[in-house]
Amino acid sequence: MKAKTPKISEAEQVRELVSKETGARFEVIKLSEENPLPIKDLEWFIRCRNLEDIKKTPYLNTIWKLKKGPIWLESLAIGDTFDWIEFAYGQEAAGESLDLNYSDFQEKVFREGFNSRYPLVDQRIRTAQFVAEQTSKKYKTPLELRSSGSKGIVVFTFAATVAGEHPARLKKTPVAVAALREAYQQATQS
Repeated sequence: MKAKTPKISEAEQVRELVSKETGARFEVIKLSEENPLPIKDLEWFIRCRNLEDIKKTPYLNTIWKLKKGPIWLESLAIGDTFDWIEFAYGQEAAGESLDLNYSDFQEKVFREGFNSRYPLVDQRIRTAQFVAEQTSKKYKTPLELRSSGSKGIVVFTFAATVAGEHPARLKKTPVAVAALREAYQQATQS
């Protein structure tokens, strides 16, 4: 009688897949009360933690799955408001930007004020959004520019989602990795 092969979890299957696609070592992070992650309804979480591999694959650093939701794949930061303001407007303007509360960054009123004060940074954000949109269309996979900010800074990353049932998600994951790679490379060239 043939021995049964143990069933591999979806997290392990995705880890193996992205490791193969990127040539980097990813690991499934064990979730526990001692190691909570700030993502609501998290089913599993994967991260690249080896410094050499992180340098090789900045376009993909974390992968997670929400309960009853898609798989998310996210890059390292493509940039942040502090660095972009400093590059465009100098150290003094960058220092002043640290006093801003960016928690309302997505709100129209806040963005209008920010964009009129820092139009070159607004253009850089719009360019990154355009890259995400065009890459998403090209690869036919959902890809977006994500922003995360509070007091003093907003950090920007690219994130792709892979939805559907388990086998379909596994099939779509390499496409999402390729889309992230291209978007990250385009956005960080300048």
